[in-house]
Amino acid sequence: MCAVSDAERWIVVVEEPFLPADAGGRVETFSFLTAAASAGIRMQVLVPSRTELDIDAYEQAVPGSAVIRLPRDDSPRAHLTAKPFMHASRPVGPLRRALQTTPRRADAVISYSCRCSHLGEEIARIWRLPHLVRAHNIDSEFFRVLARTSTGPRAAAYELEYRKLRIAEHSMHHSPLISAIADISLEDHLWRRERASIPTFHLPPFLPVGALAAGAQPPVPAQAAKPRPGVLVFVGSLDTPTNIEALRWFLGGCWPSIRMRHPEAAFQVIGRRPEPGLADWLGGFAGVELHTDVPSVDGYVADATLSVNPMQSGSGVNIKAVSSLALGTPVVSTRTGSRGLGWQPGTHLLVADEPAAFTDAVCGLLADPLRAAALGAAGRAYVLRELDHGSLIRRIREHLFPAPSEPTVSMVPAARRMSADQASAS
Repeated sequence: MCAVSDAERWIVVVEEPFLPADAGGRVETFSFLTAAASAGIRMQVLVPSRTELDIDAYEQAVPGSAVIRLPRDDSPRAHLTAKPFMHASRPVGPLRRALQTTPRRADAVISYSCRCSHLGEEIARIWRLPHLVRAHNIDSEFFRVLARTSTGPRAAAYELEYRKLRIAEHSMHHSPLISAIADISLEDHLWRRERASIPTFHLPPFLPVGALAAGAQPPVPAQAAKPRPGVLVFVGSLDTPTNIEALRWFLGGCWPSIRMRHPEAAFQVIGRRPEPGLADWLGGFAGVELHTDVPSVDGYVADATLSVNPMQSGSGVNIKAVSSLALGTPVVSTRTGSRGLGWQPGTHLLVADEPAAFTDAVCGLLADPLRAAALGAAGRAYVLRELDHGSLIRRIREHLFPAPSEPTVSMVPAARRMSADQASAS
């Protein structure tokens, strides 16, 4: 593996605009870019977007990087192709034309989502680069759940996208233009490695940037309590079906009992783009507050007594749980919401799947501030240790530029091995 140097250059394709970093995927993307920039890696960051970007703001957020907007096509024709909409809406044509007239200016390409992996493959093909795909979840399974929980034309559209994605995933799993796939979730990695002929590995999420400053502070003492006891918080995009499903489960099955046992408790829902009617529905519950499109969720999470993560479906790692633990806020989650990492239920967070058990877990922490503080401190210590930026960047580089003696070299096509050797020599 070659040493990190200022001369190392990556071209990174992200899924969507990542500023403001106010949702799970955006937080993870921004944290990765921050980690790579801090490691001295020079990057060109390609951002598919429907609208113009404030390039100056993006480049200030990721110092030393050049940010380039790629067009998005959300017209009906993007739905009417054999490709999944998430690929067709991020067209390859403009990128291909630019690459064919531009000398190679990178040592590796990173697709920071399966949803843009086809763009990374095009870069790898034309510029003959090693290519790593960062998988945030199993997209086909996400759309399968959406299809099964929807009705009418929407369900049919989700089912069609699911079937297209299964074909696209099969192609990705055997692509000669991909050097490795890095799953954010351990469970997703175990699923994928049984299906892929290219190397796969588990790469947990990067520690959220908002927790970096907090990580430099001394641990929260076990005897300390949160400044506003009785405040619960839920963070997530409020137009995402899985998040709405989680809120309905918690408010319908848990919140009335929590309020009976702790009448002073408040529940803060923090997110962006609330779906129509959500505000009115939430307003029907006593003690519930809705905060939308806030500049930063970190202050709400850090001041809360605990964070609830009542997810009922979905894959990948819930970054909202990671962010809460990184700020020292204890988490109560379902098993679905806590999947993906090696944290221990009861030690780093509390896990319950039935409404009564979930309610008991929440009420137990509200009644015992010392236990809540100790749980938050243990969870925080875990994510600070396991999600270290430097070690995760090193693991990415090991798969992009494997040493000649490593077994993975034989699994990488010769053209990409040559590119890796050239990058190592630079």
